[in-house]
Amino acid sequence: MAFEAEITRQLTVLVRAKTGDNDARVSGLEALPGHAGQSYSFDCEARSAAGAPRREKLVLRLAPEGVRIAGPADVVRQGRIMASLAGTQVAVPPIKWLDDDPSWFGRPYFVVAFVTGDKLALGDHTFDAAEQRQLALATIEMLAALHTLPWEPRRAVWGEQFTLAGEMERLDTLLDRPTLDPKVAARAPELRERLRTTLPADPRIGCVHGDLQWSNCLYGDGRVLAVIDWELAQIGAVLLDLGWLCLFSDPDSWVKTDLVPDHVPAPSELAAMYRDRVAFSVTEADVRWFRAFAGYRFGVITAFNLMLHRRGKRPDPTWEDIALSAPRLFERGLELIG
Repeated sequence: MAFEAEITRQLTVLVRAKTGDNDARVSGLEALPGHAGQSYSFDCEARSAAGAPRREKLVLRLAPEGVRIAGPADVVRQGRIMASLAGTQVAVPPIKWLDDDPSWFGRPYFVVAFVTGDKLALGDHTFDAAEQRQLALATIEMLAALHTLPWEPRRAVWGEQFTLAGEMERLDTLLDRPTLDPKVAARAPELRERLRTTLPADPRIGCVHGDLQWSNCLYGDGRVLAVIDWELAQIGAVLLDLGWLCLFSDPDSWVKTDLVPDHVPAPSELAAMYRDRVAFSVTEADVRWFRAFAGYRFGVITAFNLMLHRRGKRPDPTWEDIALSAPRLFERGLELIG
């Protein structure tokens, strides 16, 4: 396709400039799945400074076209966040290049090494119960490591601290729209009120991935090879991540349970693993609140994206399927919060 040919041409110019090899070649461009921006894998052949030929597989991530470069669209911020985790126990794809100069692709970009691994939620590989539990344990260990990193020195890259009240206010801007399907979001206001009246007063603050689910981890050899998709990363309440992972491990939250991999430990077991690996207090009430908030958050995002799809502003029919579970997400949140 013409568009992919143009991306290949632009990549070739970039690779030759970055490697200093005027004969460097780019081939095998393939679009990767995702909703926030555009990602492509490609093969790069270039000679090193010493003249030795080298072939490597890389990934290009571009900011979405036609949107303000902020929040999830700020791919350079995502690249810098990943770079800030190099050398820690949190595995991330190694950053190769990043730039907000639009002269290369007309928008910001970053390039990382391609990491080959399996995703639990996408059927890339079939794991038995013992293997699945080992990978879950590795994920929780990685999560505990992320949440115990010193976050103050990383603030310049990660940005200012997000509060739970601020998180809820941002969701208000999505929920309080008359164009949402009232059947999908019927119980969302009730859950919102319960969450507000029980808001944790002093949550543990640290580095938060923001979208930590099984499909955003690449696995191999019984460990986490890389955590990807850092567009929602923030400094905030660390249990946001635990609640989110529990949401995608709870069949009772979904009408269609294909978002929950077979054999993953139950949320209560994941929470117990996490408690054993952090030095701060994690109460049952904390876990239930953040699980309920995760369901509320995903339900509101689903209702909003369904509205955008149906109005033709951001067509994506997968939201029709996901939205079947939205009413259940709000009901489950009310059950959890009591």
